[in-house]
Amino acid sequence: MKPILKLIIKLTALKPILKLISARILAFILKHKKPLAVSAGIFIALAIGALVFNSRPPVLVVTDVLFIELYGKERIRRQQFASSFALFRNVKPVITADGASPDIIVAAISGAARRPYCVLFPGYLASAAELYHREFPEIPAALLGGFSASYDLPKPDGVLCIYSTDINTDMYRAGLFAGAIGLKKSSEEAKRTCFLLQDFYIQAAERDVFSRGLREIDSGAVARFANSASDIPALEGISCVVLTRSGSDYLDKNAKIPLILFTWLDPFMLPPETAAAFDDSTWALVVQAARMAAGGQAEGKISSKPLVFSRGTADNGIDRILRQLAKKTP
Repeated sequence: MKPILKLIIKLTALKPILKLISARILAFILKHKKPLAVSAGIFIALAIGALVFNSRPPVLVVTDVLFIELYGKERIRRQQFASSFALFRNVKPVITADGASPDIIVAAISGAARRPYCVLFPGYLASAAELYHREFPEIPAALLGGFSASYDLPKPDGVLCIYSTDINTDMYRAGLFAGAIGLKKSSEEAKRTCFLLQDFYIQAAERDVFSRGLREIDSGAVARFANSASDIPALEGISCVVLTRSGSDYLDKNAKIPLILFTWLDPFMLPPETAAAFDDSTWALVVQAARMAAGGQAEGKISSKPLVFSRGTADNGIDRILRQLAKKTP
């Protein structure tokens, strides 16, 4: 009994102190009731938002190990965060081994989520996308085919969706970029010639839209088209070079001329002369592709994500101009 009696005596002695603390807390709450109410409301909203966010089916992006090494792990993490925020749902990578068979890839997807919002595949995994669609015909699956011809890809049906790169918009923006770079680099009209090293998918229509973008910015600029670096004459007087999917032979020249590249490679792997790069990888196009697939759009075109750099010969204030031009459409 003595210990209990001592405890009662101590609590009785603390009673005035506890009353004083309670009174001060109440006074603080009454004095700051509006800010506290706002804070409580924000906390509740965030808690509900987090609950809803994590309860929504995720978007799965099929990615192999080699792509991660070439694209960049940190870059994928940034894209994952930005895409999750834009879609207000988790965007998760499904990482597979290089050259994994379609059934292994489908098993990995099934292990990542039982009923995802949609699944995005790069174009070179068309067979895996077809198999997944056969086994899970109710779940939207999108194949991002890049510049591949439609006959190389499976037939879309509104659940299996096929999206290609919007090459017209890309070429138009590349022309705008080339014109702006030429004007910034030289005020002499004779030195504002842009060369475009073209791949097989660059046809007359793409050349025309590139030239239109170029002249829209610089009416005095000249566009030249080449099939290989050997077709480019002396580099004197060239304001900019645009490389589509080919062009490694040109890079061997180590010319200090601003470059516009069509590539999804990690920017740290690109030459310091690179002013901009057009990225049409699955990770760059997650938001648009997921929305289109979930909406049942069987086919469509998505423009590449333009990346603008401020480094090397491109570091002359042109980056701000290019970022503005990147929003334009033909």
